[in-house]
Amino acid sequence: MSSSDVEVHPGDLQQIVDLLDTTGQTLFDRAPDLDQAPDAGASSGEVAEALASLASAVAGLAQHLGSLSSSTSATLTDFTGTDQAVSGAMRQREGLLGP
Repeated sequence: MSSSDVEVHPGDLQQIVDLLDTTGQTLFDRAPDLDQAPDAGASSGEVAEALASLASAVAGLAQHLGSLSSSTSATLTDFTGTDQAVSGAMRQREGLLGP
């Protein structure tokens, strides 16, 4: 395979989609746990503010992973459809030209 060739397997793309979905959902589910007001003495307010910011960032990251998963899933659908269309055209051409 030359450096300009790209080989994509639908199963690989599906694994990526599944990993992004699982990771994003796990992060999203855990983000609220970070948004707690700890007892840190005189620094409790600052620590709570930092944890709230962290919770918001984790939730945002989870949403971005969800968007990336959706985009990857759409790519998988497009790739599979294109691959099937080309395969069908090739079979049709072989049928017209003979063996």
